[in-house]
Amino acid sequence: MAALHARSANGGVKAREELNFGGPNFDIEDYSFVNIAAEYEVNPHLSIFGRIDNLTNEHYAEVFGFPALGRAAYGGAKVRF
Repeated sequence: MAALHARSANGGVKAREELNFGGPNFDIEDYSFVNIAAEYEVNPHLSIFGRIDNLTNEHYAEVFGFPALGRAAYGGAKVRF
């Protein structure tokens, strides 16, 4: 019997000021992102899965000077014996 399992997650942060001790402070822009994942069980021995992080390809930095990755996709198959 085939089955589909899916999940999504979203998050966001409001704009804030990043403190830089010994130098000027920086403003961090607000941002939001969406991640999705799914797994499809073809039969009891085989399933395929996939995931997309940052679906909207939002450009943001959680810490000034260290930008987050852009959109990324992952996939694969699971075989059970």
